[in-house]
Amino acid sequence: MKIIKKDLRHNKLVIKPETEDDLWVLEKIIQPGDLVSGKTVRSIAIERGDKREKVKKKIFAKITVEKVELNDGMLRVNGKIVEASEDVPHAHHSFEVEIGGLVTIEKEWHKYHLDQLNAAQRKQPKILICVLDDESADFATLTSRLSYDANIKGITGKSLGEQDKSPYYKEVINYLKEAVKRGAEKIIIAGPGFTKDNIMKLIKNDKDLGGKVFTDNVAHTGHAGIQEVLKRGIVDKILKNSAISEETRLVEQFFEELGKDGSVSYGKEEVKKAIDMGAVEKLLISDSLIKDNEELMKKAEQMGAKVKIISTEHEAGKRLLNMGGFAAFLRYKLN
Repeated sequence: MKIIKKDLRHNKLVIKPETEDDLWVLEKIIQPGDLVSGKTVRSIAIERGDKREKVKKKIFAKITVEKVELNDGMLRVNGKIVEASEDVPHAHHSFEVEIGGLVTIEKEWHKYHLDQLNAAQRKQPKILICVLDDESADFATLTSRLSYDANIKGITGKSLGEQDKSPYYKEVINYLKEAVKRGAEKIIIAGPGFTKDNIMKLIKNDKDLGGKVFTDNVAHTGHAGIQEVLKRGIVDKILKNSAISEETRLVEQFFEELGKDGSVSYGKEEVKKAIDMGAVEKLLISDSLIKDNEELMKKAEQMGAKVKIISTEHEAGKRLLNMGGFAAFLRYKLN
């Protein structure tokens, strides 16, 4: 994502989304009541003699947002036109925000909005995570989001020798190479036992994979193993600053404090009380709840709290949402 122009004095930003992840970020930021403008295509009625025809024409339009939808990699912003280069005032219009296009957003910008945009500006390398043992290999892609990609089954049996496992190893290595062709810049291979080490021996001199692969030890395979990779911090060692890894650690830290009866609070009403008292140091809120809780987040910032939006697309985020979607680290323990 690129911020082409920033005019916070007039609450206006011009933004260029460059990936589908950027559209996902904008879908979370654009709210009903915001103003969105830019070049768009609209059907315009034209008189041709005694006939009236509709033609598609590229126009400039500004709309007051009523609804935002992200489907199949397309961000649609629906609302009422308040300004346009053609005579179409007050008509409703569906504005398609495209990758590579420019969109102007006018809204009341808060720090947590700008934090999301700044994070999206820092291009995060695509990381492939492979968690495996002798029996199966699971793959996930990490960008600003986490997506589970594939599973490869090994050949079960305790007495198998390395030669018997070679088709499985070859299939795993071929998947790693294809992932690099699809844009994976770093690869983490993790798991219990020696399977990861055997794979590493086979690829250590590979020209396509050399220098891209890191290893780690985890106790589990499958999705649980992938989540364990995120918790252990190897992603941060590679990237220095991974949003999902940071979010996972924050949620885990919250549950640790909760288990010790520490200075934390959860649930919307309890967190709201703590915000009103100025007791909240850091607020965690599920991304699916932010559109309906702007005032609460604004109040938290006004009272000196840091607001951290937690994605519901990874396991830690789902865990937070399952307990209400609101959690807070407190400056002091409340009675």
